[in-house]
Amino acid sequence: MIELRVLVKKNLKGYKLIEGFPGIGLVGAISASYLAEKLKMEQIAYLYSEKFPPMASIHNGIPTYPVRMYADHKNKIVVLYSDFVIPANAVYEVTNEIFSFVKKSGISEIISLAGMTSTFITEEKQIFAIATDEKLKKKLGAFGIKFVQEGVTTGVSGMLLAKCAMEKIPAFSLLVESAAGYPDPGAAALLLKKLGEYLGITIETKSLEEEAKNIQERIQKTLEQIRMGKAKYKQAEEHLPMYG
Repeated sequence: MIELRVLVKKNLKGYKLIEGFPGIGLVGAISASYLAEKLKMEQIAYLYSEKFPPMASIHNGIPTYPVRMYADHKNKIVVLYSDFVIPANAVYEVTNEIFSFVKKSGISEIISLAGMTSTFITEEKQIFAIATDEKLKKKLGAFGIKFVQEGVTTGVSGMLLAKCAMEKIPAFSLLVESAAGYPDPGAAALLLKKLGEYLGITIETKSLEEEAKNIQERIQKTLEQIRMGKAKYKQAEEHLPMYG
């Protein structure tokens, strides 16, 4: 059983729901949680299920549930994100619970944030979209966003998009090229800038960009240490006496 438990009742009619779940480069979760933090949003609900991992997230020194919902009443947006990957056996129920909440609340649009793998990632990472209707595609195209023509999108975000397309609720997913295997705050910063353009609000991403730079420096340092370690091992191997 999945239950969305409301902490603060608010009129959310006409609001946009922005969701981010962990995935490639943790881009969705990083983007959504950063947005909630920067806009000083109010927590209004959380998702609960016995199918979720038995854990609590510590936020500002206070334990809370890992799947949380926040609201920004000034900009009329709701943010939902998770601190863990939703288990496969809970995806359908989570999707249905979120969708039910969207319909009851009168939320007008759903926006998913995520990373995507790409065979060739250029220095300037590209942003793509999957939209549920032609009107949205035209609107997003005005911001220079390319569209995914064929493929598969999975998890809660994928199921929400499909459900919205069938139920005629405007929804789209913003996807930024990201390197898999480690958190990518730089990709999250790019995604938030584009989201800000679409929403008509300014989202400050300086700290995310600095974090991206620090991560990149640490990765380069680690790779250099690995390279040096291999070189030293090879050198030692060539000069070690043979026994036997």
